[in-house]
Amino acid sequence: MQSDMHTLELEIGTGKKSDVAGSVGSRAALLLDLRNARQTTAEYRQSIQTQSSRLTLMQEALDKVRGSATQVRDLALSVSGSGVGAAAATIDEAALNAIQTLSSMFNSSQSGRYLFAGTRFDTRPMQPPTETAPSGIAPLDAVKSVLSSLGPTSTAADVDAALNGPNGLSSIFSDTYGGGPAAPENFSKTFFLGSTTQVQGRAGEDLPVTYACTAGDEPVRTLLKGLYLLAAVPSESVSTEAYQRIADQGWRLITQATDELIDTQGIIGLQEELLKRADERHEVEDGLLSKQITQMEMADPYETGLRLNTLETQLEATFAMTSRISKLSLIDFL
Repeated sequence: MQSDMHTLELEIGTGKKSDVAGSVGSRAALLLDLRNARQTTAEYRQSIQTQSSRLTLMQEALDKVRGSATQVRDLALSVSGSGVGAAAATIDEAALNAIQTLSSMFNSSQSGRYLFAGTRFDTRPMQPPTETAPSGIAPLDAVKSVLSSLGPTSTAADVDAALNGPNGLSSIFSDTYGGGPAAPENFSKTFFLGSTTQVQGRAGEDLPVTYACTAGDEPVRTLLKGLYLLAAVPSESVSTEAYQRIADQGWRLITQATDELIDTQGIIGLQEELLKRADERHEVEDGLLSKQITQMEMADPYETGLRLNTLETQLEATFAMTSRISKLSLIDFL
């Protein structure tokens, strides 16, 4: 009885049945399923927190990318009409600074995972402009090599040819320079070292989450093409006519890219909303599962108290009887 009382006191103290499996009987399998389901829900909620943090970092990085690119775009717009002036003298440096900012942002990482590297998340995706890539050439040097034909006597038509002609600047960013992607000057050899295959996570059994941006996507290539064009050709190295066309083409490319990046951020925003709704759903599920588990595992305080009082009464009676028996003596009856 003392052992039973101790068990009941523990049940009252903890609020849980001392022998859950024995108390639920044939429903033990159901209890196990409920526990497993709650564990799965907890894992999804933890995963959602991590994924939400990654998407937030991606949004912040893209905001900084667009902000930096917009400053250069505005300079290019002001120069495109004249091709001369103070802005023209500084635009190549401003474009190079923007590229360095882009490289830093697209190399953002969390817990050792590069956010814009696609499925190659263990590889730094964006090569800084002046650092030599594994291909043996730095990105800025590759662009300068392709645009080396532009000079003081170049015309607007020469700029168009250097930009869009065979083995022109556009071929680098479409991975067709030299007739195919194997040439070291190409984007996927020197500029971008990650994968364009997007990473997918899960917010639930039937809820995939896509990280809808890599540093090798088309909007990023377009943006870099415009910035590298402006960074590689100083205004004093070409004619005014040629530089007007360079500034105009740079402005158009950057404008197109920043607009497309806004669309990309909208897609990422939809994924953030999906994660938020999934977490709310899992929170409700966790509450329901917790309630069912509690009902099966928790001891009824009234029933436990009644049983404890009954045992106390029985034990007191036993002690009283033992005390009376201990006082009996045969001499009293002789």
